[in-house]
Amino acid sequence: MVHLNMKTLPYPPPWQDAPTLCRHLCISETTLDTWVRQGILPPARPRGGKRMWKWSEVDRLMEGDEGIVPGQAPEHVNLKDVYDATRKAATGGR
Repeated sequence: MVHLNMKTLPYPPPWQDAPTLCRHLCISETTLDTWVRQGILPPARPRGGKRMWKWSEVDRLMEGDEGIVPGQAPEHVNLKDVYDATRKAATGGR
């Protein structure tokens, strides 16, 4: 039996499935799918029957370094407003 030292694993994980990514972003899977359709987040990469996201790509878009994926979101979408509203909803308005 192999025992992994959890200190050696990267955090956040470099690749995340939908439930893990949703926990990291404090969003529901419905919001995840909406944000992908709007171009706020990159599309998933199917791997082994799972939808997987590369954290570095998600983080880059959330930081605003690349903005919204061109051609996939309405011009009026403000990433910070979406992020702030989602965080507020996830915390019960606090």
